[in-house]
Amino acid sequence: MFDRDVTAVRIRSRLVAGAIAVVLTGVIAGAGTAVEAAGNGAAVLYRVFLKDGGVLVSYGEFARVADRVVLSIPIGGTDASPVLHVISIAENVVEWQRTNAYAQAARARHYAETQGESDFGRLTRQVSDTLYKVGSTDDPAERLALAESARKELVEWPQTHFGYRAEELQQLTTWLDQVVSELRVAAGQKSFDLALVANATTPAIPSVEMLPTPTFRDRLENGYVAARLTSDVPQRISILRAMLDVLAPAAGPEFANSWMAELRSRAAADLAVELAHDRNYSQLTTRALARAAVSERRADVRSLESVIRWVLDEDVRLQKARPADVAALLATLDVKLDGARRLRLAQDAWVVRKDILDKYWSEIRAGMDLMIGVREWLVAVRQLAGPSPGALKRLSELVTDAQRDFSRVQAPPEVAAAHSTLVASAGMALRAATIRLEAVRSGSMDTAWQASSAAAGALMMLDQATLELRRITRAPKPTR
Repeated sequence: MFDRDVTAVRIRSRLVAGAIAVVLTGVIAGAGTAVEAAGNGAAVLYRVFLKDGGVLVSYGEFARVADRVVLSIPIGGTDASPVLHVISIAENVVEWQRTNAYAQAARARHYAETQGESDFGRLTRQVSDTLYKVGSTDDPAERLALAESARKELVEWPQTHFGYRAEELQQLTTWLDQVVSELRVAAGQKSFDLALVANATTPAIPSVEMLPTPTFRDRLENGYVAARLTSDVPQRISILRAMLDVLAPAAGPEFANSWMAELRSRAAADLAVELAHDRNYSQLTTRALARAAVSERRADVRSLESVIRWVLDEDVRLQKARPADVAALLATLDVKLDGARRLRLAQDAWVVRKDILDKYWSEIRAGMDLMIGVREWLVAVRQLAGPSPGALKRLSELVTDAQRDFSRVQAPPEVAAAHSTLVASAGMALRAATIRLEAVRSGSMDTAWQASSAAAGALMMLDQATLELRRITRAPKPTR
């Protein structure tokens, strides 16, 4: 009895495999054409429907980036080799429900016309081969696994293939349910009808009327609409120039009163306006930056603020045609205004502290003169080129005097760090003279090198302190 059941299941599985093979016969007949069509590589023409009723053609997929929609529109060229221009428009002008439905239908249609039959043929061959194995396998568990694997392929395939021939696959799945149910019984599992188990939902492809390929005129009108929609000025100018290139023949008298001449006239007028805006805003930027540079050097905050107000007034007069240019210019002016405010604060602070800083400079002047006077001797110590023993003794005396003068000075807070460096440079110079004198007495090159290192440190700190003190004790100037 069991053998008869197994034989029946094998026969049924082979019948289902045969049914799939019948479907496959029709697939193979059209597969060559489908593969050839897929090889043509023709792009899908999508449509972006606008809320105002307009329609843009997108050559290939469009993309949503932040709050913009980026698409390629064909202008000029031929149907087989169009000239494409990338534009971006605001996403809030798009009627998304209709646009997305059309895109989904266009993808499904393109798939069906190109590789759908080829992929479907591959699927049916795989499932048919699997079911024939069911009929030739003795292991009940293996038979069941093979049948369930075939059923899973049939159920899941439409999900990733735009629902292509989903109704046929659903019918094949119904036939296969009976085979799987009987194989479960043969394998000792509880019998139940797999048809009662919900299948994966077939993707619903919107029923949308596909629009025809745009004509030469359609492509140009589409470009004109896109040029008016995009807020990117270079994109707009590029599209208008491309349209004028394509419509150049319409300048002749034989095209008078034609749609080409009328469209060319509109595009030329728009391009002239855009180029005029470019000139006006370029002049505005040049004049504003020139005035701002003078005010910034003078730390004239009020004048810089008046430049900003003037830019805003001019922008209104120019109908706010270049918001991105004005935003960039105002950002630059804000940086200059901040710099002028900081410079004015620093200059006012310097005026308040000028008497204190002048007093400090007069107190360290004698010591600074001494340190500058022994600089040549310190260079000689650093180079291991002297000076003479008598000069070394004099060097020690002069540096000691400078160190004493520096130590007596009460440095203001703003120069405290530089003053400490100055005191340290005198101490290091005294150490260099002392060690060099020891080297002269002992004739030790190691000791001479130690004196050289000390002299190098003294010179470095002296230069650093001098530069810092000059910066602090002089009136602040604009940074370049």
